[in-house]
Amino acid sequence: MNAKNNSCPMQNENAEILLSYCARTLEPEQVIQVEKHLLGCAECREWAAGQQAVWAAMDTWEPEPISADFDAALFARIAATEQPSAWERWTAPVRQFLQGGFGWRPMLSAGAVALTLVIALSIENPFRKEPPVGQSVKLEAHEIEQAERALEDLEMLRQLEAPEEETSL
Repeated sequence: MNAKNNSCPMQNENAEILLSYCARTLEPEQVIQVEKHLLGCAECREWAAGQQAVWAAMDTWEPEPISADFDAALFARIAATEQPSAWERWTAPVRQFLQGGFGWRPMLSAGAVALTLVIALSIENPFRKEPPVGQSVKLEAHEIEQAERALEDLEMLRQLEAPEEETSL
């Protein structure tokens, strides 16, 4: 691995061998070859020194201890995220229907019930209030009397206005 014969891992974009060297996972024969190359190549030596500093820092790192109920809390959070929301449960039949699933069956039943109610209420509406037959005659007579009074009042106004016009001529 001399820089002269163009076998430098950094120049060949093969830095994995240097990374394996720093992680101490190379075979002993490869370690010897990399160490010989590092003696003659400043770029690889600098890169390997940086990686060895990272690996040394990782070796000294101590993770924080976890709580005793960590597993239970984790599984509870996972279960909470897997449970569908109320909105998702309510709209599931519609989504299944739109996707061609079996969700059309409950919707078909609900549609049939709604159509039956609309037809039944339009045929005989128990809430509709129709006046009895005798009352409609009384209303018509009352309206006729009101119209006659209004006409009489108009006639009286014309008679009152007429003498004023005759006097002004």
